[in-house]
Parts: sequence; structure tokens; C-alpha cells
Amino acid sequence: MRVTKHFVTVGSRRVHYLRAGQGPALAMLHASPCSSKVMRPLMALFGQRFTCLAFDTPGFGLSDPLPQASPSVEDFADALADTLAALGMAQAASYGRHTGASIAVEFAARHPDRCAMALADGFAVFAAAYTDAQLEAYLEPIVPQWDGAHLLRLWFRYRDQHVFWPWNKQQDANRSDTDAPELDFLHRGVVEMLQAGDGYRVGYAAPFRHRALGVVGDLKVPVCFGNRPGDSMYLTRHLYPEGVWMAEVPREFDAASACELSLLERHPARAPVPEPVACQALPGRLTESYVDLDGAQLAVRRSGEDLPGTPVLVLHHAPGSSRLYEQAMLAIGQERPVLALDLPGHGESDPLPGNPQDPASWLRAVCHVLDQMGIAQVHVWGHQGGAALACALAVHQPARVRSVVLDAPLWVEDALRDQLLSQGIPDVLPSSEGAHWLRAWHHLRDAELWWPWYERRHAHKKPQPSNIEPARLNARVLEAMKQPESYAGAWRANWTCDWAGLLPRLQAPWLCLSSERDTYAHLSLNPPAGLSPAQACPAEQHTEGLCQWWRSQPI
Repeated sequence: MRVTKHFVTVGSRRVHYLRAGQGPALAMLHASPCSSKVMRPLMALFGQRFTCLAFDTPGFGLSDPLPQASPSVEDFADALADTLAALGMAQAASYGRHTGASIAVEFAARHPDRCAMALADGFAVFAAAYTDAQLEAYLEPIVPQWDGAHLLRLWFRYRDQHVFWPWNKQQDANRSDTDAPELDFLHRGVVEMLQAGDGYRVGYAAPFRHRALGVVGDLKVPVCFGNRPGDSMYLTRHLYPEGVWMAEVPREFDAASACELSLLERHPARAPVPEPVACQALPGRLTESYVDLDGAQLAVRRSGEDLPGTPVLVLHHAPGSSRLYEQAMLAIGQERPVLALDLPGHGESDPLPGNPQDPASWLRAVCHVLDQMGIAQVHVWGHQGGAALACALAVHQPARVRSVVLDAPLWVEDALRDQLLSQGIPDVLPSSEGAHWLRAWHHLRDAELWWPWYERRHAHKKPQPSNIEPARLNARVLEAMKQPESYAGAWRANWTCDWAGLLPRLQAPWLCLSSERDTYAHLSLNPPAGLSPAQACPAEQHTEGLCQWWRSQPI
């Protein structure tokens, strides 16, 4: 069952969703604080009977938050109705877990003409309403800390959410009777909490304030309330009024999924399901989409696409993503078209089969995206590790590249390169104690303080000012750790670039520059023998310096 990723513009909001299968429309809504990614295993089964549309609810995953300061479940239900309308869906069944269950049921109550039925898995019902103080304690703020301690806190907070109920009452009486989740599940959950940021509390709080079973009297379409052993809501079954459609769902995933599929088949939506619609541009925002390659989807971001001129192609540093270049892309997009992709296995791009992390695979992906988008020529801006890819693109596709900017390229002596490969790449694969998050954090933070980063001695103090502001580091770590299995391979590719073989073959006009505060400015400003130093640029003038270069090039 192939699952594809999409964006749709809903008014002034951007909504991200997954789509799979064929048949009547089924809107799938995840629990907080996750994203639609948790629905992928279910979509493999439900997609055999339904066209599954699993949405990142507003404020989670890649979907924009709602404009209200404290949106209610009713607001989220109305937002779902708006999203389905934007997709041309006249009717759908709704399915949700926990927070998603509350939204699915409220959607059925408020939009009965749009909802064929609702299936709520773990509908939020509380014997006593949460007070504001209890909710404040349950929904801790996410505030990046200088030492990365917030990452470890999130790891165990998300783990204990599955070990205790509520998670912040770590007592034997509050133990769940389920297994602790697998490491990949926990890692994904922390990524999703970091993506939502401190705003995760907005959507997460909504079901705690919802009218819960007070919705029953307003239901005009079939709504099934399912509960499974081991779920935090299982013990609330006695609170339901008589006559409500309830179902006990098996504990095991396969049996539970088959049971829920049979329930959903009772009342399928009757309206036809249209094809996906294109995502419309929004003022002051990048336009996001996906390009298919070898069964993978590569994330693409664009700005200024309606302007004349040769586009600027942004090649990000890996591990990382093009999301970190959003502000620069918006500024460039005021003057000319600009686009970027997340390299395969980084950011929001799927890995290619086997997850190769090498320049040849990256180059192939870049050329494929340009071909699919009908872009014949580009100016190329490559940053840090992306500078090597920019150079390789210009060397191997000379007719395609009008000019090249090498921004803070990773130039190192051969002896140091061997050392970096042997001891300079940390292991950031998920570990049970969550230490992989700290290893990634302090790899990036220490690279701001020492060179090389693991030589923590005064003699190795970095020459330029450090840039270790926690919010900035948090954004970098998040993008680098979305796919930790690509982390080491990307760094190996960065440190093994054959600059001596590439640069003499570069025919296009090129500029080498670096912000004075770039993490690796010292490498390009004081290069190995045989290479000319980059032009130093004040950090606040960096984007303008790039634009001046492109203004000097033929349109």
C-alpha cells in the first residue's frame, strides 16, 4: 500500500496530509502530540477498502496552527470540514485516536451532512474535569536549554506517557499494562513534539476542555466509541450513557485494526473521491510540494515562482534540511525564483532504496527534481556540505548551471580529514536512555566552540564568535535528527569530497564567500594550500551579498 504525502491550502493555512488506497473517503486523525505518521501502519489495512486521508492536525506535523489563541475541539472539527472542502470531498467517514477521536466525533456532530460515520478510538472522557493547574502540570512547556537537557526531558516524558497515566504521576497505582514503545516510535514522537514546539500544548489541551460525552445528544449520524485494553481511556467505559454505540477493540494491533475496519465498513461515505489538488501559494510563505523518485518522495520548497529569470537552486547542508534556509529563500524570492529540495533521507524527503548517502545519489536526485519541474538552468547556492554538491552539479551538468556560490565550503587538510572520519562523527542512532539526542546536540554545539569539535582544549578554540543560542541550535538539531540513520553517512560524504579534483573543472562563474559567524567560516577563510580564501561577509549582510552576486549574473 503506497502512502503519498501532500499539502493543500485551506484559506490562509497550509495543511499536510497522507493519502493511500481506494474507495470511499476516510479522514484519519492522530493523537496529540504526534502527526499523521502514526497512521501509516493503519493506512496499509484501511486503504484496502477506503481512500485514507490522514491529516496533520493544525499545529502538528507540517500543518499550520489555527488562528485562535486557544482553539477548541469544535474549532478543530470545523477546520477538518474546511480542509475536506478544499480537497473537494463532499463527504467522508472520520476516524481518530485520543485527540483525533474527539475531533472525529465533534465533526460528526457539527457537520452531519459531511460525515458518514465516526469511529472514536480512545475518546477522551474524564471522571473529573482537569483544573487549569493540573493541565499546566501535565502539558509542560518546551523551552530549549543551553545544555540540551530539554531533549532528554522530552524523551522520557514521551516514554512515560505510555508507561503511566497520567504520565506525570509516576506511581505504581498509575502504571499502564502495556509495553514501553520501541526506540524508533519514541524517537519519532520526540521529533514531532519538537516540530510542534511549545505550541503543542494548544492542540493537546483541547480534548481536556471538551464537553466529552456531552456531545452524544447532538449526534445525528452513526458514531462508534471504541476502547481497547491497555488504553488510558479503557477504564472510562462505565461513564457512557445507555444506548451509545460502543465497541471493545482488541489489544493487539492486527486484531484491533481488523476490528476497526469492519466497524468502518458499516457506514461508508457515498460521495466520489476526487484526485489531490495542487497546493496554492500563500503570501510571505514558501510553497511546498513533493517530487517522486524511485518510490520515494522528495520535499521541494519554492518562492518567487512567478517571477522572471533563472531560478536559484539552494542545496542545504546535510545532515539537515532546506527548512533552515526559509528566511533567505523568502528574501531571494522577492527578486527571482528560488527553490530547494531536502536531499534524500533528510528533512521531509524519503530515503532512496538502501538510503545511499553519497554525492552521486544526491546529484541524481537534484537533476531528477529539476527535470520533473521543467527547469533547464539554475544558479546554484550550496552551503557547507551543500557547496560540494553545488560544485559537482556544475561540473557534471555544465549546460544546466549558470553560476555557483560556494558558501562556507568544508575545506580541510588530508590529515585532518582522516581524523574527522575516524573520530569526528558521533553515533546518533536511537538509544534507550535517549543519549543520542545529547550526542547530536553537543556535536553541533561544540563545533561552534572548538575545531575540531572533539578537541575541547583552549588551543583549539574557534577563531570566530560562537553561535550557541539554544533556539537556533534546537532548530538545527531537529532538522538533522529527523532521520538519524542518515546522519553519519552524510558527514562521511562531506569530509570525503575531492575538492582538488572538482574545483579545476568548474567552468561556470563562481563565488566563494562565508558569513563571519558561520560554523565553518574558519575552514573557507583559511583554506588548505592551493585554495583561495573565501570572501568574508558580515552575518547581517550575508543574504544581500548573495543577491548582489546573482544581480551581477546574466538573467
